[in-house]
Amino acid sequence: MENNSEYSKGGLINNFLWICSGVNVKLVRQCPTEWAKYAGQGGLILFTALMAMLSGGYAFSTIFKNVPISIGFGIFWGLLIFNLDRFIVNTMYSDGKHTISGYELLAGLPRIIIAIFLGIVISTPLEMKIFEDRINWQIEKDNESRRELSEDNVDVVKRQKLDDEYAALVNRRKELEEKLDEASRALAEEGEGNALSGRAGRGPIYREKEIRKNDAQKALDNFDMRHGSEMDFKQQQIKETQKNIDDEREKRKKFEENTGFCVRYEAFANLKKDNDAVRLVSIFIMLMFIIIEVSPTFFKMMVASGPYDDLLAVEKIQKQTYRAQIEAEQNDNLAVARKISEETAQEKIKMDVESNKKILQKLSDIQSEILDTAIEEWRKTELENAKKSPSSYISKSE
Repeated sequence: MENNSEYSKGGLINNFLWICSGVNVKLVRQCPTEWAKYAGQGGLILFTALMAMLSGGYAFSTIFKNVPISIGFGIFWGLLIFNLDRFIVNTMYSDGKHTISGYELLAGLPRIIIAIFLGIVISTPLEMKIFEDRINWQIEKDNESRRELSEDNVDVVKRQKLDDEYAALVNRRKELEEKLDEASRALAEEGEGNALSGRAGRGPIYREKEIRKNDAQKALDNFDMRHGSEMDFKQQQIKETQKNIDDEREKRKKFEENTGFCVRYEAFANLKKDNDAVRLVSIFIMLMFIIIEVSPTFFKMMVASGPYDDLLAVEKIQKQTYRAQIEAEQNDNLAVARKISEETAQEKIKMDVESNKKILQKLSDIQSEILDTAIEEWRKTELENAKKSPSSYISKSE
């Protein structure tokens, strides 16, 4: 009944926050003056875990693009940070004074470093969410810069040069073809009839035009002989170069379509580098989360000991005393068992000695009985011999 009363006095919220802080709820219920202190500590740990859950959920959503998976990983990340914060706070050393001693600070330094790191990790995705619109703008800006660099790359320059060279050759051949067509047309017209005389014939003008046509044909043939393979080679080079350019553009397109966490973080870093206001706000947000994350650690070092700590110390002493009693009882039991074992061994040795004595005595009695029997039989035999032949026995004795 008393426990139920204490529980109702504590309240559901306080009991939940005490569990979050990692204290012994049974003991802290007995110390009303400590309720707010440890409820506040539990609240810091709880809300840090909730912020970590939101931060992790957003980060995973940019990776998986799947809401249920992102929520699941976000919850897992929040619980991980929650458990880690509880462990850090409850394993901190405190001398029970308001001030932070050098030994406390040195002992808590590894945990403080971990807390600072966690604050940075938690704050980064939330910063990216806060500046999401600016990050999207920065991603587009970065993509435009990549396009400009891509259009100035070696393959594009090479393609332009090949196009110019190939176009010059094509234009030169086209000029030769036009001259040949013009000479062929003039020759045909002359063969059909002189424009001046109106008579068909193969006179000096026809032969002159025929020579001009043959020269134009020879010029075209010489051009094809000298530059035909070169044109084919350049055309092949143009196709290969264009393929490389298309492949590069396809890669760039896929990269631009990728808006995952790394791409967004890169854009965020570029945004902070180019924008002082964004960088300053980002620093303030990060410092805020670092302070929130390390505050339970410093809270543990700065808060003076209270009734809860006294009860905890008493319970610790009781547990140690109980353990010492158990160990003493175990040692006594071992000593008794050892003594019983030794006495049993001695009794066994004594019984073995008595048994050996009885066996030896019995053997001695048997040997005496055998010897007495043998002497008696010998006596009887000698008496019989003496009765049968006294004289011989007497002479034998002499």
